[in-house]
Amino acid sequence: MSGDLWAGAEAQAFQLISGLQTNGVIKPTAVVFNRGVLFDKLTELGIDVTLADERALSPLGQIKTICKHLRQHPTDILHTHGFKENVLGTVSKYLSGVKRSVLTVHGSPESQSTWRAPRKKLTHLLDRALTAFCHDAVVTVSRHLKALLEPRYPSKTVVIRNFIDTDEILATAPGQPDDQEESDARCRIALVGRCVPVKRIDLFIDTIASLIADHNLDVEGNVCGDGPLLEVMRQYAKDEGVADFIHFRGFIRDMEPEWAAMHFLLMPSDHEGLPMTLLEALLRKVPVVAHNAGGIPEVLDNGNCGALVDNHSGKGYADKLAQLIKQPQTARQLAANGLTHVRKEFSKRENVQKYEGLYRAISQKNNF
Repeated sequence: MSGDLWAGAEAQAFQLISGLQTNGVIKPTAVVFNRGVLFDKLTELGIDVTLADERALSPLGQIKTICKHLRQHPTDILHTHGFKENVLGTVSKYLSGVKRSVLTVHGSPESQSTWRAPRKKLTHLLDRALTAFCHDAVVTVSRHLKALLEPRYPSKTVVIRNFIDTDEILATAPGQPDDQEESDARCRIALVGRCVPVKRIDLFIDTIASLIADHNLDVEGNVCGDGPLLEVMRQYAKDEGVADFIHFRGFIRDMEPEWAAMHFLLMPSDHEGLPMTLLEALLRKVPVVAHNAGGIPEVLDNGNCGALVDNHSGKGYADKLAQLIKQPQTARQLAANGLTHVRKEFSKRENVQKYEGLYRAISQKNNF
């Protein structure tokens, strides 16, 4: 895994590794390419973690480090997450004599690779070839992704959806109040995610502007996340005249106070695999408005657990948010439905067992 950021793929990998460790059926170890939140959390958990630092090592140096880890921790199955991680991990698999491997595809590429960036393009081509010919299974985190990838990787594509530790969070999180006071202060709307193009921070800013200008609503926006577009989006908010109404919070390690203070979560991403942020929000009964794309409808039960928007514009999201702000009972019902749905379909225990079953099938050379 990369581990350069604490995002959905890293959060899901941590959930899987911690679940495997708790169950005790399979012993997980890890190789992480960056020292960060994931590396620290795995270390705190007592997992054997090797740092194959991509900032200090060449790709060959990383391969040597991965091979050393695989030999020191005799490995039956290699599991990769990410494009570069898959390429280097698969090469290391053959050099180390590991027999079986699987990868998880967490989402569509965030940008199309071209030969204008030859290293990135080559990495994507190698990733696709290695996935087709060198792995025993391709895990997709949503039915939408499976439909996209199964024609490319027939007979090896399976769905194991992202999951969350529902029991732990429900036991510790303060949760949302069931009723909002009519006289409650400014409506707080949040986007939780990295400041990268696919997350469409610009549409979030446009939405806040439209809620103020077109709907005359007293709202504020909070962007919880860091990334390369952070300063660009700060400037965009100034250019749109809403800088005083939008707070860029950066990366927040402890999100519980943010969830408790949030009135709505907005997800205007161009596409998503199966976003962990939505699972986090639903589990805390935060009403959600999101783009009707990718794996998002699967999490929101096709609109039963949150509002899906087809008009992928600031106006489209603002119109839907304004409707729910003015109809709080509807928002509360969607949030209640979401809690029930995520507890039933996305719990950690059942989905970790699905991975264990997949590992057993691979190790026994079964068809699945």
